[in-house]
Amino acid sequence: MEDTKRGKADEEENADRISNLPDFVLSHILSFLPIKTAVSTSLLSPRWRHIWKKHLSVLDFSDDFFQPNDDRLELFKTLAVFVNGVFTLRKPCEVRKMRLSCTHSLVDHKVCTYSVNTWVHSVIGPHLKELDLTLYSNDDDDGGYCFEPPISLSACINIVSLSLNGAVYFNLKRAKAIRLPSLKKLQLHIGYVEVSPMNALLSGCPNLETLDLCFYAEDSGGIIRVPPSLKWLKIIINNSDAGASLEIDVPVLEYLCIANITITDANNLQNVVEASVDVFPSSAASAFTFLKLLSALTGIKHLVLSRSTTKWLLGGPTDLHFPEFRHLLHLELILPWFNSYSLLSLLQTCHLLQVLIIQNDKDQSPLPICATQPSVPSCLVSHLASIELKGYRGFPDELLFAEYVLQKGLVLKTMIIVDISVDPNKKFDTLRRLSNVPRASANCQLTFD
Repeated sequence: MEDTKRGKADEEENADRISNLPDFVLSHILSFLPIKTAVSTSLLSPRWRHIWKKHLSVLDFSDDFFQPNDDRLELFKTLAVFVNGVFTLRKPCEVRKMRLSCTHSLVDHKVCTYSVNTWVHSVIGPHLKELDLTLYSNDDDDGGYCFEPPISLSACINIVSLSLNGAVYFNLKRAKAIRLPSLKKLQLHIGYVEVSPMNALLSGCPNLETLDLCFYAEDSGGIIRVPPSLKWLKIIINNSDAGASLEIDVPVLEYLCIANITITDANNLQNVVEASVDVFPSSAASAFTFLKLLSALTGIKHLVLSRSTTKWLLGGPTDLHFPEFRHLLHLELILPWFNSYSLLSLLQTCHLLQVLIIQNDKDQSPLPICATQPSVPSCLVSHLASIELKGYRGFPDELLFAEYVLQKGLVLKTMIIVDISVDPNKKFDTLRRLSNVPRASANCQLTFD
């Protein structure tokens, strides 16, 4: 009998072993749960009743938690009741991280404006480490709801991550007043903004390491200047006609992705190992700085060049002005047209290249076909193991290039030809011709996808 009682007691103890953990451990566990789930744990037992109220320092709110409603304002009011209830029931406890996502409920209404501002102000302080706001309104394009980050954000002297997405607006006066000395990661995916307040905000983040910008530039000709402390940089200007440009001098940068922008100056990029470049020189001067950008990428290992970039570089059969890429292993090119001479000129500068991906945008080259290079690129006989030709159209220049690399590629393992968009008879002739080409590498597998 005693053994039976002891066994039941052990079972009960094991069954609720989690409840015996210290409060700070339980609150840490709750921080990984959706806020509605964390709040519902108060119903488990008296032990859990006040855990989230006293100790939960991570708040994650989203209008996805609630039943969809065609009336956006009513959905927001439902969210507001829940969020206000959480803030009311919580005991005084520092909020370390807050995420607020309103993608289906925001409208231009004083209830929305007042509520979001109140919630953000409630968590601002030196204790806050991460703030993530995703605020999308159904009337973004009509001057509707818009969130302006408050000057009091500077009180978050220990914040390390800030993410603002959607209907967010910065004016110059507020941006100048915001100082975030500990910020390491900044993401801004917003609407229209002038470059000057953007620069003002960035100047107040002297220790920034990760910067992700995606916005519409309101002013033409604005120059974006980024902090020299960056290790990861992505800038996408949504309106390519804005004429925004970038001045970049970041000696510790490791990753670079830029789109729809011109370059005014580029220095100290020797530590960049991966880059995706979508720029278009608008003048001879900006073309020079673009070449300066490529020359500065001395340590690059993975490089993607977009259509707008290669269109300028392919201005003539001998105009592909690439510097020496002595460490480049992976190269992806999106071409406006195919130019085998320029491609082979490029390969002459990529001595260690292992992977080459070419995406042809299905235009026939306006340039005459030129003779092949007098010397075989060194990567073809030593390192280039994989080539993929996407958007293959069967143009003579494409066929000559494919034949050349099959005949000269001593270490080539795979050559994949994708999207052979030609008539069936021409496609069959292409497949047969390439299949019969003598291959320099006995291990080369030719695949048509």
